[in-house]
Formats: sequence, structure tokens, C-alpha cells
Amino acid sequence: MADGPRKEEPPAEKSPGGSVIHRYGSLKGGRIGITGESALEFTKAREEVYQRLLGEPAQVSHEILPQVPHIDVYEYYRSRADGSKVCVLVTGGMSDLPMNVPRGADVPRRVELIFYCAGPQQQYIDTMRWLAHFPHNQRTWIGSGHTIPNGDPPAPFWGSNTLDTVLLMPTIVKNDAALPEELRLDGDPVAFLWVVPLTSAECKLKLEKGFAAILDLFAQHRHPHVFDPKRRSYV
Repeated sequence: MADGPRKEEPPAEKSPGGSVIHRYGSLKGGRIGITGESALEFTKAREEVYQRLLGEPAQVSHEILPQVPHIDVYEYYRSRADGSKVCVLVTGGMSDLPMNVPRGADVPRRVELIFYCAGPQQQYIDTMRWLAHFPHNQRTWIGSGHTIPNGDPPAPFWGSNTLDTVLLMPTIVKNDAALPEELRLDGDPVAFLWVVPLTSAECKLKLEKGFAAILDLFAQHRHPHVFDPKRRSYV
């Protein structure tokens, strides 16, 4: 039997800078369940690599709800040249499942999130866990150059008066950028996506002129990899 006429897909909405804009209505809830044996094996492999790259975790924030995937957030510390400490927060579990990456796209199917700060706060952990669930709950994907606003209209978060959007990009810390060379799950390399808060004006620049414009802006202002909630907009 021949197929009937197929409904044409609506054209993708794009920003002036060429970014595809996805709009989500009511956000889908997570899938409740118990992680299987493969997830336990993935956790073991991931934690072994994390220990090599990041050391021993100072603490792990375990997810209480039995969601699939199960997202924990690991807390690590590194010493800087001036003797101060940098806290590194890393998700664990997001890469248990591949994301719904478009066919033929040359982007990682499995990722984890990484964030650098002066010290952990529950709001950082909660946001990272939400971001880690987002692509799986929405049956979509996230990757380098993607931006996710904090609501519509976006509201400031994390103690800032102006930062209201999350940018995802490759980490600039060389040691952490080596994750795909160290970790493969079910044959897929796993990469870190760096969580970088932006202002609405910076996000608008990215949408109008593309991801490269944000990278140039960061280079111009020597954007630090450690989060500063008092950072002013570069635009």
C-alpha cells in the first residue's frame, strides 16, 4: 500500500546570525524509572576517567528522584597559581543516553556539563541538573553555541542582576577538553559542555551575528573561566 501524502515540516526559524531557534511550549517531565545495568557500567567508567582528569571528588550531590537518566553533580577543587581554589562542578549521568542529534550532524551524541566557580551553591547544582535533563526530556539535543534563556522573558539568576541566559560551549581548560579522548560509552566519545551565563544583550549579539561574535567578545574582554556573578555585560 502506498503511503499517503506526508505533512511537510515547517521551515526552521532562524536568527539573523543563522542560528536555528527552537521554541518549547510546556516542558515535558522526566522519565521515572530505575537505571539499568548498562548505566551502572557507564557510571563506573565515567568515574574512573573523572578521577584521572579531576581527582577525587570532595562531594557528590545525588539525585533523589528516580529519573532516567540519573543525574548526579560532582564537586572537585583545583589550586590556582595564587594559591586560591577553584571549584569544578561536573554532571554525571547525562551521557548515559545519547541525545536526539540530527542525522548526519557532526556533533557529540553524549555530553556532560562542566562549570567553574569560586564555591558550590545549590542553585548552581539545581540548574546544571535541570540542563542535563533538558535534551532527554524534550527529545532534542544541545551542543556548542546553543543558548537557553532562564524563562520567557529571561530572568536574572545565580545572584546576578543581568545574567539571564546559559551559553553552552567547549571548555577552554585543556585538561578537561581531553574527555572525548579518555571516555567512550557504547562506542560514542563523551565531551564536556561548559556552562557559561550570558546577559540578554550578549545573547542577542550571538543570535544576530553568530557564535563567533561571542567568542571574539570573550577574547576582547579576557573572559575568565571562573564564574563571577557580578560580571557586567560586555555589550
